[in-house]
Amino acid sequence: MRGPLAIAGSASALAIALATTPVVAQTVPNDPAAKASTAQPVPTGADTQAQPGDIPDAARQTEDIVVTASSGERSRFRSSISVSQISQEAIQNFTPRSEAEVLRNIPGLQPSDTAGPGGNANIGVRGIPVSTGGSEYVALQEDGLPTVLFGDINFGNNDYWLRFDQNVQRVEAVRGGSASTFASQAPGAVVNYISKTGETEGGQIAYSNGIGYREHRIDFDYGAPVSDTLRFHVGGYARKGGGLTNENFNILKGYQIKANVTKDFADNRGFVRLFFKRLDEQAPTNTTTPSLATLDGNRITDFAPLPTFDERDGSSYTIYNRAYRYLDYDGQQRDAEVQGIHPRVTGLGSQFHYDLGSGLTIDDTIRYQWIKGNFTTQFINVLPRTGTGGLIGSTVNGQVVGTARYAAGPNQGQIYTGAYVNNNPNINTLMKNMDNFANNLALTGKFDVGGGRATITGGWFHMRQNIVQDWHVNRQFSELNGENAAPLDLFSTTGTQLTAAGQAGFNDNWGTCCARRVDLTYTDNAPFLNVGWETGGLNLDASVRYDKVHGEGTAQGGVAGPTATVTDALGSARIPSLVLSNTVERVNYSDDYVSWSIGALYAFSRETSLFARASRGGRFNADRRVLSGNFNADGSLNTQGQATSVNFLNQQEIGLKQRGGMFGGSYSVEVTGFRSTLTENNYDFTRINNPAPNNDPNISNSYRSYGVEFTSRLTAGNFHLAVDATYSKSKITDSVTAALVGKKPGGLPDFLFVVSPSYDAGIAAFGVSVNGQTSTKSDDFNLYTIKGSTFVNGFLTIRPFDKLELGLNANNLFNKLGFRGGGGLFPILSSTQAVFNNTALYGRTVTGSIR
Repeated sequence: MRGPLAIAGSASALAIALATTPVVAQTVPNDPAAKASTAQPVPTGADTQAQPGDIPDAARQTEDIVVTASSGERSRFRSSISVSQISQEAIQNFTPRSEAEVLRNIPGLQPSDTAGPGGNANIGVRGIPVSTGGSEYVALQEDGLPTVLFGDINFGNNDYWLRFDQNVQRVEAVRGGSASTFASQAPGAVVNYISKTGETEGGQIAYSNGIGYREHRIDFDYGAPVSDTLRFHVGGYARKGGGLTNENFNILKGYQIKANVTKDFADNRGFVRLFFKRLDEQAPTNTTTPSLATLDGNRITDFAPLPTFDERDGSSYTIYNRAYRYLDYDGQQRDAEVQGIHPRVTGLGSQFHYDLGSGLTIDDTIRYQWIKGNFTTQFINVLPRTGTGGLIGSTVNGQVVGTARYAAGPNQGQIYTGAYVNNNPNINTLMKNMDNFANNLALTGKFDVGGGRATITGGWFHMRQNIVQDWHVNRQFSELNGENAAPLDLFSTTGTQLTAAGQAGFNDNWGTCCARRVDLTYTDNAPFLNVGWETGGLNLDASVRYDKVHGEGTAQGGVAGPTATVTDALGSARIPSLVLSNTVERVNYSDDYVSWSIGALYAFSRETSLFARASRGGRFNADRRVLSGNFNADGSLNTQGQATSVNFLNQQEIGLKQRGGMFGGSYSVEVTGFRSTLTENNYDFTRINNPAPNNDPNISNSYRSYGVEFTSRLTAGNFHLAVDATYSKSKITDSVTAALVGKKPGGLPDFLFVVSPSYDAGIAAFGVSVNGQTSTKSDDFNLYTIKGSTFVNGFLTIRPFDKLELGLNANNLFNKLGFRGGGGLFPILSSTQAVFNNTALYGRTVTGSIR
């Protein structure tokens, strides 16, 4: 998603764009509704209006009440947890192109923010790797409830289902600590998108557009009190275009609408709030965008574009593969439209808060989401056309490949002579039913005890998650070209056509595991208890959570199916297939575990506080365990399954919080040292086709990480500076694969940072954001070291009239070619050069807007 909305509309080239400091800025008052939020809270999200050029006070912001993964009783300064609160305007200033890019502003998180606006990012935390994909130990929430129960659902990661827009009042994140006990399936961190709720009348409307690429977008939001006890907020966006890679068709299109209505009770006793959300948007997701890597021994020292593929703006989306054929499991051939990731979410929910008197309050948050969608795209993998390991001379469908011809485009029928071929699959996953229901109920009591104030919160969290999917992963061949690649038809040495429209097989690219149908439901019931006591500068708290998760349903893998005759412009081919096996794996089991957290904070003065915390959180392994040998015939866990169904993350942390005056302004600084240990058992089917030694799908490793998180804010007059950084040192301490012991987990940098200075003079504002990381290892075996990369974003805002903003912002201002995370090398071209396979960050993209 786009942060600062951009305009450039048409000929007049209003290359002046959205200021990322919008007319309406949000602050968080210490209001009763916000304080009342509990275990999975939904805060009020006040919309206090500020004048253009009004810069937040850095020290004052530390008094904002923390409502995420906490009791909702204390400010950031007085909370014994590591917490970040990022305003809407701060995020918009520096142009996030995806949800993962929003998270780069949060210390401790390690997002691989290269997947694009559709989602599918890997999100790590505090040096703990993402072993399978998605967000194993980090929950993404909207108004206090998780988007999905598990952040790493196969083809259902939690960043598919939400979008940052003008409805968001702020993003709040808690790392470690109480994330273990105030949320389920999120022992590493909880990130909460908190909505505006209409306390102050006002809103915004903006038109934005890409400069040099097609993306038209309209954003709006408006909220207001209707009476002294009734208020509302509504907003959303619609956009369409060719996406950041400027495709020749509308790969990006859709909308989101969100609304809420709040009724306050008499005598300030509480409120009831109703929520609505509709998201329907297809957006591109990137898998591999390969490059040429320069080698110095086992070090990758530089990157350069391939002759026909510039990974900064190249993609697999093409006018010659707008749709492709797949074999459905009813035996019929059908066409799938390439849409990237297309989520369709309709959500209804409510929040209830009521002061019962005598120090007792009750809170309940409830939501039902109707969710479905599809993941339909073309993956990329680099294969030499000729030479060792190349396409020509290899065996496809039982015959030796003699030639490759263009199957579409202006060169249709001609022999393809390019150096490289893309032999990765096209994939169509139908997310037929991803519905979920969540409810969080809490009762809080406040009592005078022992000369201090005690707070006791007890409650119950319930969530039910459906995972109903069909997978169609088809073998495919096409030219390697970053713009409008054409499919390739292969012909044997005897002239037999082996593929049609580039397709060589139906449902069979990843083997029998992945011609898959799953019909699963997971239910998590979790009672929780938090006890806190405060006197003077001392806060003590302890919390415990008991999760009992039940999984039930069925899963089917594939077996050899019929050979289908498929015709295209060059002729016809006999295409083999996999179809669903008659053998059904049954899932019917429960597991339970206890998570706990203990913390203490002492405020030495109004300027300085120190905290310490220890915690253990559980993480249930859900759908990634099916079809991997974990279940008995009756659906119960076998011995292997019992040993691997839950992973535990242990964390210890100590932190210092400091605030005060400086240079005529104010500042806040938080420094947290942490140590994390994890024993993970999991299964990653995608490793099966990797080159050795990275081809074992079974994961059984122990990890240890320690490090420091740093976050600071400085406000001096019109100048504002934000600095966030994370240092972590990680290693694999134990593994069933002996060669991994002592190695550094692949894809994790030791150091990440974001430095963002800005200046706002009222009539104009400008700023830059410098973000980067140090080197990483290519994989868990540490075969190669990959150089780190630093990127620069920037914005400029002009306000020529009251309530009007024109703006310009740029992401990757210097068009840097670089990567996040690890990656593989194949093919090796020489002792000093190879093809590097990972996903690069987008090149320079500039947006302009009028608001």
